[in-house]
Amino acid sequence: MDRRHVVGLVVVLVAIGIGVFAFMTFSSPQATPLGSDQPYPPGAGPDHINFTTLNANNNTVSHTPRNYWDSYAIVHTEPPERQLVEGDYYINSSTGEIIGQRWHNGTVYINGSTYAFVQPADSIPEHQREEFESDPEFVYDNTIDAYYRYDPQYGQLAPTNIGRHPDILGAYTWTATNTTTHHSVPVITYRVSGERATAADVPPAINGTLRLGVEDGIVYAFDITLDGDERNYRYTYDVRPAPFPDHEWVGTAREVVSANESSNGSSDRQQLHQSP
Repeated sequence: MDRRHVVGLVVVLVAIGIGVFAFMTFSSPQATPLGSDQPYPPGAGPDHINFTTLNANNNTVSHTPRNYWDSYAIVHTEPPERQLVEGDYYINSSTGEIIGQRWHNGTVYINGSTYAFVQPADSIPEHQREEFESDPEFVYDNTIDAYYRYDPQYGQLAPTNIGRHPDILGAYTWTATNTTTHHSVPVITYRVSGERATAADVPPAINGTLRLGVEDGIVYAFDITLDGDERNYRYTYDVRPAPFPDHEWVGTAREVVSANESSNGSSDRQQLHQSP
């Protein structure tokens, strides 16, 4: 090959290599972290997130997104053999109603002091059916083959797992990469950068991102894959606008439980009348 052609080819290859390197460098979110002049919520910065501080403020995922959407969902996925948190949730912003989708197709409804629960019997193993049968708070309806609970005075704060899904993120370190919006909410995108020195025996993170509310410090989404030795485990989470589910079954729960209480009350009154 002519020497001039060889030199020209080398120049072209070098130019291509420089161009590819430059493209990779500037397109990589890890190579262009956000600076400290970017607004961050209390507890977060360009190269750190203190989840304890985030959780200490007055903003919560069960209330703050009501300012943005008429109703919304808190949904997640996790490996069946490595389940950490039970429940996907739907919240009606105007009424405060909450519906939770539990394991084994169970559904819970919370509205102020009112609590209702339905569990299809064919979705649970036999030992759990025995537990429902022995629990006086639940009533079995054989027409639907389901267990119901209805309590109008359960309390102002019924226990849920809302807000616990992002707990998995606290064992890792994070670097801010860019800003964007999550269904119109301003957020900062972070990429996982390692494991915390204080986090013992946690699986290494292969990759992961999260979206943190700029103004409220709410984790609106994350997608993280962990090294589980024999296989990888992926966890996802998303807070997004969604229709509030139909919940006519709550009326059925009220009727079934009320009928059972009336039946038991009649039996008790009859036994009392017959007692000497």
